[in-house]
Amino acid sequence: MADVTPDLIFQVANGFMAAKHLFVANEIGLFAALADSPAPLDDLAQRTGIPRRTLRILADAMVALGFVERQGDLYRNRVVASTFLSGRTTADLRPALRYWNRLNYHRWTKLEEAVRTDQAVLGEFAFTAEEQPLYTEGVAAFNVGTARALAMTYDCSRHRRILDLGGGTGSFLTALLQQYSGLEATLYDLPAVAALSAPAARWEPSGGTPADRGGRFLHGPPPRGPRRDPPRQCRAQLLAGAQSRVAPASRHIRACGSPPLTRRPLDRSETYPAPHRRTHGGGVSAHESRGRV
Repeated sequence: MADVTPDLIFQVANGFMAAKHLFVANEIGLFAALADSPAPLDDLAQRTGIPRRTLRILADAMVALGFVERQGDLYRNRVVASTFLSGRTTADLRPALRYWNRLNYHRWTKLEEAVRTDQAVLGEFAFTAEEQPLYTEGVAAFNVGTARALAMTYDCSRHRRILDLGGGTGSFLTALLQQYSGLEATLYDLPAVAALSAPAARWEPSGGTPADRGGRFLHGPPPRGPRRDPPRQCRAQLLAGAQSRVAPASRHIRACGSPPLTRRPLDRSETYPAPHRRTHGGGVSAHESRGRV
């Protein structure tokens, strides 16, 4: 008993404070303001337009959390902030933080109700015109690494068409079209999701021809299970039904749903920490009352 401490309880219970500090630092452009050079607090206040007193509280919190370091009076980005939050690299996770802060954070206040009632208390996402770009850009930021791994790992040069079932906002098709000139791609997802897909102009850097389609999977109830990353038997069910409806493209669907696309480089367990995968299920349960998560 003497060796047991409540440290883990306080660490997890205070996690929402750390997250909100990070979100706000991103929103005010703290990491972007430090991208080119370190700065003392007065200069940083000028760069961000934030009052000095509250900026010091936020900057010192980022120091404590490991995103910024302080040497004397100078603040500078640590490597993780420089790489992912400064806006100076292609690995830009700022849209993901904006998505979490503006669209997702407040929804977690409904988790207790979802757990107690086993009901989807929020329903499907319904975004305003201002919220739609936040969602599209945030989801694209989440998927950019895995999508690039797909394009680099699987050889699509032998295919002419690709159908992405449940393709979300088109991140995976975007990566493939950048890699393979002339590939014809179709995104298929729920109407509300397909409407948020990446604009065609972003899908055609190499001359690829995209198209998006909105609708319920296979024009009927989807198999039991979550819409994203369904179990193996659900994926097989979706593909088998799709093949029966689009016979001319069946070999392409089979190729794009075959094991080479789900091998080690695309294993989310290696890129998305296990505790986060487990807690993500709570967010899903607030929107979806069917299937296992």
